[in-house]
Parts: sequence; C-alpha cells; structure tokens
Amino acid sequence: MSAMDLFTRLAESHKPDCMLSLEGPAPEAVPDPEVMASVLGSDAAGLYAAACRPVYEDLRRIIGQLAGLLILARLTARPEVTGLAEMERCRARWSDAGHRLRALAAPAGLSRHKAQLESAHAFSGDVMRAFSDLRPAADLTARLDHMSLLIKRAYAHLDAASSQRARLQMVDFSHACCSCASQHSGVDQQ
Repeated sequence: MSAMDLFTRLAESHKPDCMLSLEGPAPEAVPDPEVMASVLGSDAAGLYAAACRPVYEDLRRIIGQLAGLLILARLTARPEVTGLAEMERCRARWSDAGHRLRALAAPAGLSRHKAQLESAHAFSGDVMRAFSDLRPAADLTARLDHMSLLIKRAYAHLDAASSQRARLQMVDFSHACCSCASQHSGVDQQ
C-alpha cells in the first residue's frame, strides 16, 4: 500500500477497521413488528412478528457461535476451525434460518425489518465462507481482522432489527472498541 493510499484510506469517514467500511446496505433501526401490528391492527404484521422470532434467535446464535470460533482461531492461530462440529451446527442453523427467512412474508411497513434480518444472514454467511478459505501456514491476522468486521456488521444488522418489546434483543456492546459508534445516531454501530 502506498503512502497516498494509506493517507486516502485514513482520511475517509470511518477508521480502516470500521465495519461500516464494508459494502452493503447500512444497518438502520427499523420498526418493531409487534408495535406495528398493534398500531396497524394488522393480522399480517402480527403473523410476521411471530414468524420472524425464530429466525432472529437463530441469527443471534449463529453470530455468537461465529464470534466464539473466531476467538478460537485467533487464539490458536489455526484455521482448522471449519472442521469442528460447532461449525457444522452453525452452518446447518444458518441454512435453516435462510429457508425460513426466504419464506417470511413482510407486510407493508416491515420490509425494512426483514432487510436487516437478510443482511445479518448474508454477513454471517460471508464469515462462514471466509472460515472455509483459511489455510494452514498462512498469516491469518489480516483475514481474521476482516472476519471480525464481517461479524460486527452482521451483529449491527441484527441489532438494528432488535426490539425489547418483541423479545428480540441482542447483548449490548455499546462500550466495545470501535469509536465510530458514538458518531452515528439511531443504531449502535459495533
């Protein structure tokens, strides 16, 4: 990387290690499905709220599992994580969540909510593919750093779709290391 490339990269609005530097739709806070159901009096919104809960829970567990596997890969500097039974369970849960997510019909006003779930699913899939691309005897630091950004991005999308009232709630990482979280309103950008 040339000095000019580094200067340009550092001058951008996000730190080079900020998960918002990744391509794709930005995480954005979206309406709570249960609130929408009561406000609109819509059976469709109520059905959506009930149907998205298991998808949300699967994505929450997938992101947590991937974060744990990433920690393991980083601590051991070994890429063999993809062969662990935990990764196989994670892949199966991700596949099942994808099938249910595709079948999930988002009524008017809740398409943005479903889009956040879809983005969380897509970014967690990117992490799994990145695990499959890890090779022994390679310097894993840069790849693991990129995977960490992907996990943070998946988390941010799922967090954007969270709702305490709808019992869709993530763990609060508001005091994590990325300083850009305080620069953006609406969604915790961890």
